[in-house]
Amino acid sequence: MQTPHDRFFQDMFDKKIVAEEFIKNYLPQELLELIDMDKLEISKKSFVSKHLRKYFSDVVYRVQLNKHNAYVYCLFEHKSYPDKDVSFQLLKYMIRIWEHHQDHYDEEQLPLVIPLLIYHGEKRYNIGKRFNSMINTQPNTEKFIPDFEYLLFDFSKYSDLEIIGSIQLQIVLKILQTSFIDNNYDKIFTDILKLIKKLNDTKTILEYFTTGMEYILEIKDYDFDIMHDKVNLIIPERSETFMSTANKLREEGKLDGIKKGIKEGRKEGMKEGRKQELIETISILIKDKLPIDKLPDNLESKLNKLDLIVLREIRTDLLKDIINIESLEDLEEYLN
Repeated sequence: MQTPHDRFFQDMFDKKIVAEEFIKNYLPQELLELIDMDKLEISKKSFVSKHLRKYFSDVVYRVQLNKHNAYVYCLFEHKSYPDKDVSFQLLKYMIRIWEHHQDHYDEEQLPLVIPLLIYHGEKRYNIGKRFNSMINTQPNTEKFIPDFEYLLFDFSKYSDLEIIGSIQLQIVLKILQTSFIDNNYDKIFTDILKLIKKLNDTKTILEYFTTGMEYILEIKDYDFDIMHDKVNLIIPERSETFMSTANKLREEGKLDGIKKGIKEGRKEGMKEGRKQELIETISILIKDKLPIDKLPDNLESKLNKLDLIVLREIRTDLLKDIINIESLEDLEEYLN
């Protein structure tokens, strides 16, 4: 089932003007000088694994780069905290793009795939952007390790002045940027409506207004009456559209009980964030005791299956040196 985040991202970033404006305003200049924007094509194919679509969405742009086929791969992470495995996921999706390309084009070399991540979570993004940061590297082994760096756009940390491009792109990024922000949302919502009002034709206003309001109504714990009053004040001609959008969601069972769902979702997200922080702390404490760079996958998997209470107890035991861990076997025995 498609999530509100996935639906909004796909609806907006599948629009050519949003795609072109995003690439032109946010990709590094040295890449822009090589890309022929007139040849940009938007793929309708998603490469995200089904079980991860709750947390990630993607869109693929095929471009001409120095007169050769290339791809800009945009992965949108809609968690409230960073995913430490995102480099690995990007590599898997890049391989799927290459496989798809080989099936459709007879070329001697694989095309360049430029991976980028769009993040808007509450937690500070502190994950390494190079793939080799995930690998347990050893001296003189670098040539055996696949490596790339992805472009990161953490819009949760962008100021209003850093949200640039066409009005359409600014609307999309402003809505995404503030998805997890509750403080001062009165002003944020007002700014979004003022941006929509700046659009220069009725059809475009209706399109961005309807899609934006549906997304905000589904994800935000924001007073419905206040929203309606602001719409009446800033874009009164869209008041009826706002009510029909709300009624549509209500008929689909998405609006009634939405605040409860948002609160439960946030609570679950905060819980998961605290869990990841505890696991990271435990990993650091273990690496201080043992001569390892990374916890084995089986032990990390065991930690992920434990609840917060047990993880806190483990952290306390490690901090106070209550447990004696001299090897991975000792650690595995302790976790069992």
